Amino acid sequence: MGAARVTEVLARTGGFSTKVAKHRMYETTQHILQVTSSLSSIKPGGAGFASTIRVRLLHAAVRRRILKLAKENPSYYSVEDYGVPINDLDSIGTISTFSATLIWLGFPRQGIWMREQEILDYLALWRLVAHYIGTPTDYFSTPSLAKAVMESLLISEINPSPTSKILANNIILSLQGQAPAYASRDFLTASARWLNGDDLADALGLSQPSLYYKALVAGQCIFFMCICYTYRSVPSWDRKKIKVLPTTPLPTLVILY
Repeated sequence: MGAARVTEVLARTGGFSTKVAKHRMYETTQHILQVTSSLSSIKPGGAGFASTIRVRLLHAAVRRRILKLAKENPSYYSVEDYGVPINDLDSIGTISTFSATLIWLGFPRQGIWMREQEILDYLALWRLVAHYIGTPTDYFSTPSLAKAVMESLLISEINPSPTSKILANNIILSLQGQAPAYASRDFLTASARWLNGDDLADALGLSQPSLYYKALVAGQCIFFMCICYTYRSVPSWDRKKIKVLPTTPLPTLVILY
């Protein structure tokens, strides 16, 4: 939500109003789970593959609709100011958010540092997703290049607008008190600040939680660290977690957009 150009597109999809943002976030979560569930899932015919192709078709439909409406009513959306909706740069930024940003920002801020082979494997997974979606893949060919692209995008694209503030707070409002965790608004805000930093959180207009909620987030990070490094410390558990599963075809799950 920190990328002002992208939020102009997201706002016009209607998917981040307070009434439907939760459903949109759950759809994204389902897509990630399908992509990462197994090797079979991300191969052609698998649930992750099918889900990714649906995302590509959804992007094409949104792009076509916004451009059509902008042609009929130039005040609706400015291609000159915001670029073609869901263009290559936006897609590169999205793949970077799901891969490089997690590797070098999201996980380390939770006390988890990936091993070299894990980084290579995770980038390879999302590079394949980029290929399915039609996103240029060269930018994720090596860890150093993927990190450089991430840093470049953070500098050039993160510039929150009033729309960014509205959508960011809509996400918090739509997820507070929801199953299965029933997290409070203060806890969600504390998590967002922990992962994104106070500078971006302030620019997005997120409230400042109390020390109590910051301590809860710190405890959650310690819990994640314990799970991660415990598995690493037991060779048999570690091998089980990274075992390549047989390429058995999986049933395709339908995501309704």
